[in-house]
Amino acid sequence: MSETFYMSNISPQIRNFNSGIWRELEENTRYWANKFGELYIVTGPVLSRGIRDQIGDNEVSVPDEFYKVLLDLTDPEIKAIAFLIPNEVSDRPISDFAVSIDQVESITGIDFYPNLLEDGLEEELEADFNTDLWPLSDSKYRLRLEKWNKQK
Repeated sequence: MSETFYMSNISPQIRNFNSGIWRELEENTRYWANKFGELYIVTGPVLSRGIRDQIGDNEVSVPDEFYKVLLDLTDPEIKAIAFLIPNEVSDRPISDFAVSIDQVESITGIDFYPNLLEDGLEEELEADFNTDLWPLSDSKYRLRLEKWNKQK
């Protein structure tokens, strides 16, 4: 857990993105981890499709988008999903940003789970996603719209 606070693991985000839709996704992710028992999660910036801005004396790149890739290998429902979200305030539901892992791999050039799955299962899980298998909190969505997106 302490490694998540290294400077090499930090990427700048728009404030109300971080405290809004990204916060909602993070809270749903914690819920899924508790509900499903064990998840493989990879999160990061998308730098291959341009940057939003550069900040500070060192001109740190501010990404246009961020991804979160989730894999659940526990029975009874082995499943996977990814999210690709623009680094901006959004009123749209998180489910609008759900994509296949293959799509995120294509954009980032990263093979997220190369040695974790047998090839046939990897291809199947990474090619498709089903948002019904990943229940989202309506109360978190309403909280984002009513409060988090508007924080100063």
